[in-house]
Amino acid sequence: MSQLTDVSVIQTEQGETITTGNGTALVVGGKSFALRVTNDPSGLQRIAAQGQDITSTLQGGRLGGLLYVRDQFIPGLSSSLDSLAGGLATAFNAVHHAGFDLAGNAGQDFFSAAAGPGAANSFAVAITNPSAIAASSDGSPASNGNATALAAVQSQALASGKNPMDSYATVVFNVGNAAAQANAELSAGAISLQQLTDQRSSVSGVSINEETTNLIRYQHAFQAAARVVSTVDQLTQTVLAIGTPAGG
Repeated sequence: MSQLTDVSVIQTEQGETITTGNGTALVVGGKSFALRVTNDPSGLQRIAAQGQDITSTLQGGRLGGLLYVRDQFIPGLSSSLDSLAGGLATAFNAVHHAGFDLAGNAGQDFFSAAAGPGAANSFAVAITNPSAIAASSDGSPASNGNATALAAVQSQALASGKNPMDSYATVVFNVGNAAAQANAELSAGAISLQQLTDQRSSVSGVSINEETTNLIRYQHAFQAAARVVSTVDQLTQTVLAIGTPAGG
């Protein structure tokens, strides 16, 4: 259970009481309370105990990690991508509208992206004909002034305050940093577990080498004691033999 989430174990007169980190009872004496999984209206699975939704209170362990990624990290990442997609589409389209295409028509939306949630998912190129690219700044076929302005969008600040390149770099960095931090915490946890295992073994474990050494020591001590007894017996026989008259 502790591999799945944080638990607390309390010894009572009625036996063990096991609860989640926030105090939800799992085992009380000889009675257990099952965790149940249900689906919310959005299709996400929720975890309930005794009829109460405890999903947001579960911390630590595999379950806590999965819930954190699903309910906090991924939504935050999606929000950043939506902001980037919506901001880029708005800024690029605004510059594209200021130019003219090959036929001299004013530029239309270059990208399609719904503002707000889902912008990254709906982000796409809106035009299908290359001649509809509004590269001209004055309507003449030889002009490419607006193409230069379109290329400059990548280094201009969006509504978020960052330019598209920096915004994307931040998203990539956050993903890489989270992965690196998770690996570091996994390694640290493995080291801590090994240290605790070693400490337990030093108290309750049995070392084959140590026990073999002790057996050999005890064997030598027994042999030495036996030799002392044998020597004393021989001395006693000798003394008795000396004190006995010849022929007696």
